Amino acid sequence: MDEIFLHVHPSAIENNQFYLSKDESHHFLKSLRGSVGDEVWLLDGKGFAYQARVKKIDNLIVQGSINDSFANFGENKKNIHLVLGLIKGKRMDLAIEKSVEFGVKSIHPVLFERSIKKTLNFGRLSKVIVSSAKQTGRSIFPELKKILRFPDWIKKYENNNAFACHFSGKSKIKNIVNFKTDDIMIIVGPEGDFSASEIALLNASKVPLVNLGPRRLRTESACISSILTTSGVIEG
Repeated sequence: MDEIFLHVHPSAIENNQFYLSKDESHHFLKSLRGSVGDEVWLLDGKGFAYQARVKKIDNLIVQGSINDSFANFGENKKNIHLVLGLIKGKRMDLAIEKSVEFGVKSIHPVLFERSIKKTLNFGRLSKVIVSSAKQTGRSIFPELKKILRFPDWIKKYENNNAFACHFSGKSKIKNIVNFKTDDIMIIVGPEGDFSASEIALLNASKVPLVNLGPRRLRTESACISSILTTSGVIEG
């Protein structure tokens, strides 16, 4: 049987015993057709995974015992953070889903001057994050930050190890990633691209522009490409 990854709240674990929420119990019983005796992996979203076994089902609530625990299960060695210009519709879902699958630690939605979309459904996107983390067996569920305007974001984070993806960039990711820091921030602009004033702000803040290749990519594609390349550079 394939590995089963489930979300367990840290407060639902005590003395090597666990229980699942009503929704997660329903998912295990109905969607996954799980039963008593199944071995499962529990992900607390805070950095721990637990190897466990289902012992009983009481009033449709799944309960069991924990056999072992693992810190930073399924996580990258470095912390990659995605700074993402808001994009419309399911493309935002896709960008967040894939960024979680490829290991980002946090997602910073940003309003740029040319952003068309102005708001996010945080409840729905939080579910996308949890579902994607469970799918890939990650013990950390990335934090979805509140929306900031770009000048406010760069003022708050300008001293971090960051780079921005732009077709005019002269550098490659492998040439600018600082291996001495644990945190790396990838900035991906909106559908309409960075404005001239935003490029000037990046330059003034000494944020390098990196080129992802010979083709101009959509925002969600740039997210995937930059995260994968950065992960490969770090792990390599």
